[in-house]
Amino acid sequence: MAKTEHVEWVKDGHATWNDRRRLVKFTPDLSGLNFREAVPERYFGEPRFDFFRRFDFSGANLREANFAGLDFSRSKFDGADLSGADLTDAVFINAKFSGADLSLVQAQGAKFIQADFFGARFEGAQLLGANFAGSRIETLSIPYDQRPLVLESAQRGSEYDLEGWANKAHMQPRLGSSKPLPIKEPTYQVLFATNRNLLRMGTNMSFGSSRNTTLSYGSCEVFVPKSHKVGSIGSSFWKRLLRGDDRLKIRKLVLLDDELHWQLVRDNFSNSKGASPPTILIHGYNNTFDDAVLWAAQIGFDLGLERGVSLFSWPSKGTLNGYAADEATVEASKYVLVEYLLEFLNNTRGVGVNVIAHSMGCRCLTGALEIIGNKQPDKLSGVNQIILAAADVDQDVMKHVGPHITLNSGRTTSYVCGGDVALSASGWLHDYARVGLLPPIFLFDKIDTVEVEKTDLLSWGHGYIAEAKPILNDIFQIITHSAAPEKRFSIKPSSSSSSAHWKLID
Repeated sequence: MAKTEHVEWVKDGHATWNDRRRLVKFTPDLSGLNFREAVPERYFGEPRFDFFRRFDFSGANLREANFAGLDFSRSKFDGADLSGADLTDAVFINAKFSGADLSLVQAQGAKFIQADFFGARFEGAQLLGANFAGSRIETLSIPYDQRPLVLESAQRGSEYDLEGWANKAHMQPRLGSSKPLPIKEPTYQVLFATNRNLLRMGTNMSFGSSRNTTLSYGSCEVFVPKSHKVGSIGSSFWKRLLRGDDRLKIRKLVLLDDELHWQLVRDNFSNSKGASPPTILIHGYNNTFDDAVLWAAQIGFDLGLERGVSLFSWPSKGTLNGYAADEATVEASKYVLVEYLLEFLNNTRGVGVNVIAHSMGCRCLTGALEIIGNKQPDKLSGVNQIILAAADVDQDVMKHVGPHITLNSGRTTSYVCGGDVALSASGWLHDYARVGLLPPIFLFDKIDTVEVEKTDLLSWGHGYIAEAKPILNDIFQIITHSAAPEKRFSIKPSSSSSSAHWKLID
């Protein structure tokens, strides 16, 4: 029987399906599927069921699937197993079947016009009444008793009238066409895992602000314009009017199941070397899913992590007045993050993983590390660098969590600032000091605390980790070279007596 996830992915449409197949190699299992049941409801009642044009079903398991009466023009079935499938009255104009197994298919009345069957097998197939006009087909592959009619049909390609089926979606482009080829946009990959609720709007997808009981996985391609400036997701409206649109934008979102997600992580990072180590980012309070993806893409791109980054997105409400709800959700999400971190470490075994958390996301991370440190401390040996930026974490809590971090993993760096208005508000609200805010400064043995003295909040603000070039330079040296503080050119020792206290050179 067909794999449930693969059937759901078919319903997303050919563009998303094909993007997923380009992103990661897998063998679709759609065996026994009645494709009519996989047509989204909005397509019912139309003159033709043309939803399945242009799908890439190459190498798929399509045994005993039902294609009857549907239009699969320009789709690819190269190397697919269609044995025993029902192709009655289906349309396959310009489809590709090279090397496919079509044994025992029922194809009466099917239109295989200008299709390619090189290397295909037809043992026991029922092909009478099928139209092979203009198709590329090998004589000996056709059942002997049906060979004359099939070959006669195939040889009529030059004069055959497509009876209204021919249109721009079916025909090849004319030679000498002056239409320019589409320009491939530069994009940056963000793999994600999230316990947000999935939102479907037709074939478009995103994630909301409610909690889900399970993790969803996928990949986003983010457009990065040539005009992009380090530390920026995009200029204000008025600047864009004068200088052009320099905003990062999500171009594609592709859902993956856990199997394909971890396969992609292994492909990207299990042998990671040099300037692109596996790096996980965890966003803070007041972030929608789209906000978090763009934030992660900007940091990863600016750090030169060419293999992309991985984002853990917990279900923040994405609103200023959602602080209390975010606090409750980030506490609950630490248990989900434990699951994700352990799987990530298992799938990148032997390669040091870096984790960067911001603001309230630091609570999620430190809570997860405490749980792992209590139960499976040896697992944290795979963590190379931990970076806490503007951590909205109670300083007294951090004193108890700190040992689980510093004793079981690599170096930990905490960026703090005295002019962070958001953390000042959090400190006032909780009536207790925050790790990312000074005074008082939080110092802990084996945690390198880097003080950011810049207080121009119109320029940097609470999100300074992504906006300030000196900080991005410092993070680059940390995650790509595992550089100790004294080896990094972006910071200098503080005048205090503590060897764990450093200051950013801005």
